[in-house]
Amino acid sequence: MLGTRRFGITAALALAIATAASVAAGFDLVTGAAAVALDDLAQLATGLFATGSCWWTARRRQGPDRVWRIVMGLGMFGWSVGQSLWTWYQLVEQRAVPSPSPADAGYLSIVPFAFVALLVIGSHRRSDTPDALLDRRSRSARLVLLLDGLIVVGSLFLLTWTTSLGSLVQAGNPSTAAFLVAIAYPLTDLVLLVIVVVLGADRKVVLRPQLRLLGLGLVGLAASDSAFAYLVSVQAPEVPPLANAGFVIGPVLIALAALVPSTPHTAGARAARSRQWAYLLMPYVPLLVSTVLVLRRTAIGDLAPLDAVEIGCGFTVFVAVILRQLATIVDNAKLAAMLRESEHWLVHQAQHDALTGLANRALFERRLDEAMASHHGGRPFGLLFVDLDDFKAVNDVSGHAHGDAVLERVARRLRECVRDTDVVARLGGDEFGVLVEGVDEPEKVAFRILDSLGEEISASVGVVVCADPDPEETAQSVLRRADKAMYQAKRGGGRGLVIHP
Repeated sequence: MLGTRRFGITAALALAIATAASVAAGFDLVTGAAAVALDDLAQLATGLFATGSCWWTARRRQGPDRVWRIVMGLGMFGWSVGQSLWTWYQLVEQRAVPSPSPADAGYLSIVPFAFVALLVIGSHRRSDTPDALLDRRSRSARLVLLLDGLIVVGSLFLLTWTTSLGSLVQAGNPSTAAFLVAIAYPLTDLVLLVIVVVLGADRKVVLRPQLRLLGLGLVGLAASDSAFAYLVSVQAPEVPPLANAGFVIGPVLIALAALVPSTPHTAGARAARSRQWAYLLMPYVPLLVSTVLVLRRTAIGDLAPLDAVEIGCGFTVFVAVILRQLATIVDNAKLAAMLRESEHWLVHQAQHDALTGLANRALFERRLDEAMASHHGGRPFGLLFVDLDDFKAVNDVSGHAHGDAVLERVARRLRECVRDTDVVARLGGDEFGVLVEGVDEPEKVAFRILDSLGEEISASVGVVVCADPDPEETAQSVLRRADKAMYQAKRGGGRGLVIHP
């Protein structure tokens, strides 16, 4: 495994050699047959370099980091076989390469392997993100992702077909096999690049340095594929070696993707937002470009009849956009429901005790304030303080797990002794509060509580009866009176109640 410094040196040297070969062949530093030989052999050498780098580094890796290297090595080996056949045609047989030819099978063999390698990289994802709610993947979300890819690929393919590929195919009057080969290159390039963009927008992908370099390598190959198709479409007398620069530099970048040392990924908030915006805009930018192109053709009067490919591709993109919007509406509705559910859960957690599920002190005091306001209007209420006797000994002797079970049992029995409209709260530790409104004799509830707890659980109860309105009475004063009554019950030996006057 290369260290960071050694990788930097290796990357600089490999890119410098690849660039020098492309420049030498492209700017007539080497001319004639020598330029063709340098160009072809440079492509073959970088392809074999990428193959060897993937397989060599796979030996010391494990899991997805190993699998994607093995698979991508197979893809680059197939591509190198295609380049070997191309080189044989040009340098040994010295004739034009037929289309289709066995070389096309070698070149296109990289596609399924690159597809699998990208999926393996995408499957290796971290799961410890703080916004787990937004990272949940529903069926509609996966459908949106698929439709986004279809829109991008369809739009870019339509653009490529309209500008160059269509005229190239029609001028050559190709056979079925030649037609499939002609459209296979741009179509597969677009599919792979869309996958790279989608994975690049996912902040949870672990192998981000490898993904970036592999994506750049595929971009290089796709760029030279597009340049080659364009030059043929305009009937250029020859393909300049500079147009093949992507076939030289692209494999080098793929090799560097296998050689790059793994580093922990830490992305800033700005980078995360940029990737998110790139993902959101991804399906619409190529669609906008294609739409502008059609409008331009209409404005300048270039109204040649649309062929079957343009009609089929345009209709597919249109349907995909409609389905994408419908799926987004459904997904947003689900997300809104999830957010409301999460908000309700957070509010409940903030107002209730985690162990017993009872109201906590904050909620109890707020409900007591409301009861005081109603009491000043003439509505009576009672306040009960319940404190377990010698509960510390339960924890010390039987353990905290048993103590928690006792608290849960007490909470359940307290709820059974009151109405649904009454408030039962855990105020802290082994202390509970009960607020009973509209009852003239709340002490009856206190006796019911003691009976419910039985001999198994000993408790002391302090009761305050608020029957007649008192303008000077406050919630805090009522709390103090109930607390005082509860301690008087404890001083009396426990397992009893005291009603504060």
